[in-house]
Amino acid sequence: MLDRLMLKTEKEINEYLEKQIAERTKELNLVNQNLEEISNRDVLTGLYNRRYLIHHLENLVSANGVENFALLYIDANRFKPINDSYGHSIGDKVLAALGNRFSEFCSPKCTPFRIGGDEFAVIIENYVDKFEISDIADKIFEKLQLPISVSPYTFTLTASIGITLYPEDALDKDVLIRYADIAMYEVKSSHHKNNYLFFDKNFIEKINKKHEIEFLLQNADYNKEFMLFYQPQYNIENQRLVGMEALIRWQHPEKGFISPSEFIPIAEETGMIIHIGEWVAENAFSQIKKWNESYSMNLKMSINISPIQIKNIGFIEWLQEKMQAENIHAEWIDLEITESVAMISTSSIEKIFDFLNEMGISISIDDFGTGYSSLSYIRKYNIDRLKIAKELIDTIAYDENALLIVQAIIMMASGLNLKTISEGVEETEQLAILKKLGCNEVQGYIFGKPVPSDEFEKLHLIK
Repeated sequence: MLDRLMLKTEKEINEYLEKQIAERTKELNLVNQNLEEISNRDVLTGLYNRRYLIHHLENLVSANGVENFALLYIDANRFKPINDSYGHSIGDKVLAALGNRFSEFCSPKCTPFRIGGDEFAVIIENYVDKFEISDIADKIFEKLQLPISVSPYTFTLTASIGITLYPEDALDKDVLIRYADIAMYEVKSSHHKNNYLFFDKNFIEKINKKHEIEFLLQNADYNKEFMLFYQPQYNIENQRLVGMEALIRWQHPEKGFISPSEFIPIAEETGMIIHIGEWVAENAFSQIKKWNESYSMNLKMSINISPIQIKNIGFIEWLQEKMQAENIHAEWIDLEITESVAMISTSSIEKIFDFLNEMGISISIDDFGTGYSSLSYIRKYNIDRLKIAKELIDTIAYDENALLIVQAIIMMASGLNLKTISEGVEETEQLAILKKLGCNEVQGYIFGKPVPSDEFEKLHLIK
């Protein structure tokens, strides 16, 4: 009886222990599931994170039931200035608002992710065709560009969306991610009318070409491969030469001519534009000194300055030292600066403009009329000349809107005591219109193409 009692008691204890272990195991599994879910979620937005994106792509690629899916890579444009100007606390609230919009928008077959910073992703499973994907991309863009209120501010963002398709573009998850990223950056860099692009194999060729040019730039012998061409600038009233613009040309010993439109953006992106810009300035300084002293003239040399250069702390100091060492008169130099630089509303940029003005160097705003064209910076900074964009001059003879814009620019500049110069003037009709409107100076094929220094001298200086 005692043995039976002990056996019964032992069974009851074992059953109790098994029950306790089962309950604890269940609790532990729930905790592990919660931890797994947390580890897959972005803390700020509540969306799935990059870790889960990769895991989900692995499952989709290996699954039998998924015929196809689209991966959308999305970058929120204009977000960085919010972080820089208003702080990360405000920036985080903007990102959280974007996360909510993705959560509200996506359907059961549409899964959103935040993959880092201001970049998001969306996976659309079993889509019907590209038109369905395009429709979803349009709706995402519309949703993201709605104003975001973070008291007391309101922000408006846009988006660049790169799209890659499985299995059409690739079968490997890593390749799909890379292709979507490439398509997104193609949207950002090329300023396409659409806010999204499907991946194209040509993008790879473009990237390879970019890497090749970057390598060639790194190994270029500036003095042997680079040279300056000069295009004349004439007074429109008396048609006398007033100056010229220095334009860099690259003749590679193996690849031949490489266009500035190809290598300048790469030089800016990599920072090599600093040294290239110094080479251009040094050679332009020497040339204008030679011409002005040889021909007893007071011509002005226009030199393009990259935004990267003007933001470089040592640029102004280098410029001043170089001009003093070479005995270059300040009135011989005109720096052409893009509107994007002038639009940077910071005290440091304002001081740079003021210092250049004190030195006696003139400043021209290049391609005026097609970009920001804000009156605020024209009034704020010491600017000497507005360079009216070629795009406006091309159609001035038959497009009334272009004519009215050019007329308004010239009238405004005159009222602010600024000179105007029109670039890309090729026809006598354009010249006559600009003269009638009161434009001060012109530059274009009508007076001469960009040519090497010796040819420029024969055409425009030797009489």
